[in-house]
Amino acid sequence: MDQMTFEQLPQVVGEIRERLLRIEDQLEALLCSEKTPSYLSISEAAEFLNLAKSTLYIKVCRMEIPVHKKGKRLYFDRAELHQWIKNSRRKTSDELHAEADQYLKLPTNKRRIIS
Repeated sequence: MDQMTFEQLPQVVGEIRERLLRIEDQLEALLCSEKTPSYLSISEAAEFLNLAKSTLYIKVCRMEIPVHKKGKRLYFDRAELHQWIKNSRRKTSDELHAEADQYLKLPTNKRRIIS
């Protein structure tokens, strides 16, 4: 591995953290798929997410949650639900401040609106 400077350390630590999170997600998905059936019914999904069935139906109607539909039946993939939960993570104020600082360091012509 190349020698790194002190200034590069936060970036390297961030990359290591992202890799570890991906590995954890893959391991959890693998463990979930081995232990239990992949697809859940509406009742099982509601229990897994700790939501009322009516709330789950609302999220399905609003297309806020990943779902598979076969005829009149709804099926939820456990791994997709797990990933949906992971992707719903809110950033901390420190992370938002760091992103803002990084954005403001960009030259004006390189800035884009981030959504």
